[in-house]
This record gives sequence, structure tokens and C-alpha cells, in this order.
Amino acid sequence: MKIASILFLGFALSTLSVPRSASALGPVDVEIAAKVGGGTNPILVGSNGMGPPGPQLNALGFGLGARAGASFYGFYGGLSFMDYLGSHGNGGDSMKTLLYGVEAGYSFGVPLFTLRPQLGVGNYTVTQSESFVSPAESFSSSSLYLEPGLTALASFGVWMVGADVNVLYLWPSGGWNSQPAFTAHGQVGVKF
Repeated sequence: MKIASILFLGFALSTLSVPRSASALGPVDVEIAAKVGGGTNPILVGSNGMGPPGPQLNALGFGLGARAGASFYGFYGGLSFMDYLGSHGNGGDSMKTLLYGVEAGYSFGVPLFTLRPQLGVGNYTVTQSESFVSPAESFSSSSLYLEPGLTALASFGVWMVGADVNVLYLWPSGGWNSQPAFTAHGQVGVKF
């Protein structure tokens, strides 16, 4: 009887000492991440007369942003924000872009690695400033964007790092002639 009690106590202590991932939210994972990246130009010279007169400016270029979302049994939904700094021309003209919207996808993964195909939908606003005319002029135009892509994340406890690659489509083009653009971002954040 004494041996059985010792074995039972040893089993109970070993079971309690094995680390497990604990989630206060149950099957829900919440993610918050900062994003940094860039994109190719989705804008061609404008059909409404807007657009740079010289070499084509990149409306995306380098960008900073953030995202936040939640996964429930693999289904992901979230919010995304990106501020692309665009580019500047020789004559003082410039273009920049602001994107904000929602994302939805499904996560496939193993404990430390997640692969998520997803679709982003939201508002795309491009602003062009022309300082080579007097007085300086600024044009803005907005449209809906669709951004299908693939996100890969690696988790280290509550920390995560990752990258995403996407194709950005504008619809309607808001007075601009548009083309599909490629975007890619690195991500660093927390998951709990």
C-alpha cells in the first residue's frame, strides 16, 4: 500500500510539473503586431489629369503600420493599418498612401509555426502633392482595396515574428489608372 501511495504521489507531481500552454481566453488567440515593409506602385498616370508629369512616382514605397486580430479555432479576423511614405520627385512632387481595413483568413499550423492565407479589404487613399506649381496643390483619391496574401508567423512564448506577402488590387480606381501591386511586410508582436 505504501508503494502504491508513493507511485500515485509521484505520478501526480510529475503530471503537475509538465509545462502546458495556458490560455485565459480558451480557444481564442489574440494577436497584436507592428508591421514594416513596402510595395510596388499600384498607380499609373491618372486618367483624370492627376499624376506626375515626369518619371512615375511610387505611391507605396516604404511603409509602417500595425494590425490586431483574433483567431478562434483557426479562423482569423482582424484590423489592419498601413501608412506608406511613397516617393518624392525632382520637382518637389510626391505621393503617399494610407490603407486601413479588415482581414480574414484561416490559420494552419503546428505549435510554434503558423501559415495563414488571408484576404484584406478596406479603404485606400493616395495623396499627391505638387509643389512645382504656384500655389502648391494636393490631390487625394480613395478607393476600395482587395489584398489577398499569405502570412507566416513563428511564436516564441507570447512573442511572435513573421512576414506576409500580398497582391494589392484597387477597385474602382478612384480616377487613377491602377495595376496590381506586390506588398511584403515583416511583423513583430505579441500573441496571447
